Amino acid sequence: MKKIYLLFTLLMSLASVGQPIITMIADGDESGGTPEVLEIYAKGTVDFTQYSLQNQTNSNTSWGNTYDLSPLGTITDAFVYIYNNKQNANDPFAANFPSVTTNKLDVTGLNILNLNGDDRIRIIETASTTVIDTYGVDGEDGTGKTWEYKDGYSKRNNGTGPDAVFVPANWEFHNGALDGHGAVQDGTKYEDIIGIGTYTPSTSAVPSIAITSPADGRNYNPETTQVSVSLSVTNFNVAQPSNGDGYIIYEFDNDAPVNKYDTNDIVLTGLTPGVHLIKVQLVDNAGAPLNPPATAQAEFTIKSYTVVANLTELRAGTIGDYYSVTGEVFVIGGQQTNNGTLQAFLQDNSAPGNEPAGIMVFDKDHVVTISPNLYDGLTNVKGMLSEFKGVLQIFPTIDPSINSTGNAPIDPQVITTTELNDHGENYESELIKIENGTIQNPDTDANFVQNKNYNFDGPSGVATVLRVFFHDLAGQPIPNSSVDATGIAGEYNGTRQFYPRDINDIVAHAAAVSQNNIEGLNIYPNPVNDGNIYISSDNPIAKKVIIYSITGKQVFSREVENGQAISIRNLKTGLYLVKVIEDHKTAVQKLMVK
Repeated sequence: MKKIYLLFTLLMSLASVGQPIITMIADGDESGGTPEVLEIYAKGTVDFTQYSLQNQTNSNTSWGNTYDLSPLGTITDAFVYIYNNKQNANDPFAANFPSVTTNKLDVTGLNILNLNGDDRIRIIETASTTVIDTYGVDGEDGTGKTWEYKDGYSKRNNGTGPDAVFVPANWEFHNGALDGHGAVQDGTKYEDIIGIGTYTPSTSAVPSIAITSPADGRNYNPETTQVSVSLSVTNFNVAQPSNGDGYIIYEFDNDAPVNKYDTNDIVLTGLTPGVHLIKVQLVDNAGAPLNPPATAQAEFTIKSYTVVANLTELRAGTIGDYYSVTGEVFVIGGQQTNNGTLQAFLQDNSAPGNEPAGIMVFDKDHVVTISPNLYDGLTNVKGMLSEFKGVLQIFPTIDPSINSTGNAPIDPQVITTTELNDHGENYESELIKIENGTIQNPDTDANFVQNKNYNFDGPSGVATVLRVFFHDLAGQPIPNSSVDATGIAGEYNGTRQFYPRDINDIVAHAAAVSQNNIEGLNIYPNPVNDGNIYISSDNPIAKKVIIYSITGKQVFSREVENGQAISIRNLKTGLYLVKVIEDHKTAVQKLMVK
């Protein structure tokens, strides 16, 4: 016999249930990206001394910055507002939400509401850390997701929540809706755009079931073989027949229906690429559907790889799709961020005319465990193509394989500042070199500062940006003379820049260091083909000989007799600088090894 759940709302108690519910989140666009606002509805009488906020930012997977909500006290059936003005002296919250005069909490200067439109936030019960309500998918950077709210806002649908696990279907999203607006920018107050305090809680007692994860339409990477389906059941006791109100029946793809007598996750295993559909419904103890029906479904896709031969084909791919590179690619730079995220750059010679092509690797999910050295060759590079601030990047889905080691250094492409500025896309994530430039240092920094931009003036007077992207360059002394600078070409929102990997990438300009204070000095043969060179001068005494790579790395140092054969067979093909010291006199000359 079907159970009928009608008119239950007439029998419900009007007593308060005491729940805090997140009902709106906004990322304002006033100066400094302000204000950031969280609206919470106190359903019934809520003692906020029992609750705290936590956030999860960028690609982090742990919750932190716990903030005690005790200052709000006890609130009954009313909205409260928590906001961050980011030290903006104009008080953008008051200017854009003038109707909010009470039940507001300023957290400027704290990290709890320092959000950027792609971050997550949740309410927890302080003592037990039980999650009460959540906005944003746990562990997922919201950039490009349906729930992103950058320069915009999101509002909870009436009658939904709280949701311990984020339910996108319970929200409406307005990403970018506040861009260019605001009391200061164009005179439009944010509360007039958003419509605050409009949420109405549900009083329904009708049984319902929802799939809280995966979100309908979610894509998984091609390596996924298992998915957990999380359920939320309200107003219904799921149990073995006759021990509760009934149970759950679920169907996956074309498999036979399965009876389920609890609300634990459904774990789907042995999955393969393709579109998959999970359906769930509540039934009574006799297995009959409820009236009205309580059903839910979610469709998700496990993506497939598109096979490409090289980085040129990868760069021509579609953002959001997954690719497998079959050819060998070479490491030209890399580092780990403070939170352990790998940032690396790969290059091959697959562009037309056997020219280089490059890509940035951003391991946001921390799947890469190998530790290749500079110029090692990698194969089995797989991941999702993405873009950040104009730079193509790949999010790896598996560990690449180290295919070759001990490879010769890759020579940078010598270009000008004008060429980088005007045609930077041709060099993005590739190793380049700009010769005879000067680093502008208006702040008179003694050493390079992490994440700081310095104008780099080419010999023609045209400047580009040298950015301290790599940690190994930060803290190193800034040259004040003409230099040759090697680095990886990049971009930030249309501004072309390049990233020297360490101080060895910035050397005194070869022409500037060429000198000869030693009478009769002769370094021969030049170029050298047979692996031996000879150094002689008018003074027959012994000489100190030091050889540097063109990037400034010392590769040879020895005291030799006048005219003695010097073996350099271990040096790879390329341009070097030879420094000769004789009786307090110094000479520096270029040497080409073929």
